[in-house]
Amino acid sequence: MKAHFNPVGLIAAVALLTAAGSLASATSHQATAVNGDFNGSQPSAVASHSDQQSTGTAIPSQGPPWKRLGVVLDLGNKGDADDKNIESPVVLRQGDGTYVMWYRGQTYADRIGRIMRATSPDGLKWTRTGVVMVPTTSYEGDKIDPMSIIFEDGGYKMWYGAEGYGGCACFATSPDGIHWTRYTGNPVLRKTSGNWDSEGAGGQHSVIKIGDKYYMYYKGYGKAAPGWTFYGLAESLDGTTWYKLGKAVCPDPALGETTTFRNLFAFKAGDYYCIMHTMADYLNLYLCTSKDGKSWLKDGLFFSKGMTPGGADLKWATSPCIRVDGDAVKMWYEGGDLDGRVRTLYAETSLNSFLQASEGCVR
Repeated sequence: MKAHFNPVGLIAAVALLTAAGSLASATSHQATAVNGDFNGSQPSAVASHSDQQSTGTAIPSQGPPWKRLGVVLDLGNKGDADDKNIESPVVLRQGDGTYVMWYRGQTYADRIGRIMRATSPDGLKWTRTGVVMVPTTSYEGDKIDPMSIIFEDGGYKMWYGAEGYGGCACFATSPDGIHWTRYTGNPVLRKTSGNWDSEGAGGQHSVIKIGDKYYMYYKGYGKAAPGWTFYGLAESLDGTTWYKLGKAVCPDPALGETTTFRNLFAFKAGDYYCIMHTMADYLNLYLCTSKDGKSWLKDGLFFSKGMTPGGADLKWATSPCIRVDGDAVKMWYEGGDLDGRVRTLYAETSLNSFLQASEGCVR
């Protein structure tokens, strides 16, 4: 059961998003309300928000039938840079049909989170090519995570998460996806004093390009709502100078959600914008959909942990990377098992099944 919500203060967001071909106003459906705003306002209370139109019922599972293939990138050998954890996969399909994955690898030797790279002919069988970036700056801390990578203008653009400033977003470029140059103005997005994201902004985020602009959905939190995290929206013309537009998606305990959003990935499926995300405690994958990228509908639980043969995601299924390839929706994600192993798993479904499973996608 869903209830529709139209955020207020959207004049700026409407102007920046009209460049996309399918940025029509959201049609009213039955939909779970999303208590976002684009005016930068703080939540009036952590228990409820005056603009919330929730049904007060738990979100049911609406997910499509997934074909789960399990682990596709296992831990490295002892002493390798990824012998402890493999996290935050980001996958691109190249022009020749092959795939490249960037991910965070950690080793027992020093527990530093490095960005590593692997290649595959089919997205399933992967060959490591090694470490491509190591945290070296104060704003990066001990761990960096690839969040979004786009290939355009003959090169790669990467937005990555870092530990500084309570979590921030950084930027780097590369001619080959191997040798990366950090942007001298990093971090490109961080917390704002006095704002709803005054404690941290951008440590986890996802960037998509709509028309000639970039849009970043990012996790933020602040002093005004202790224990709460939200997804904010920012826009940029060049990928480095970002303008915050306020909260885009907010948690609602009345719907059975926790107050803490975590990893997220933004993508396009058919004519709809989607955010697949995780929330604390449950550690499953949930879907939000939008016809315009600004008015969001919550579609509920879309991918459950613990259902993959072999138990590779019994503990959690998080950090998704989703690519629509023809009629296939392909997902690489981070799975945690009961033995503490964290690896890259793969699942897929058809685009038709994906869209039909979302009540927000009325075709």
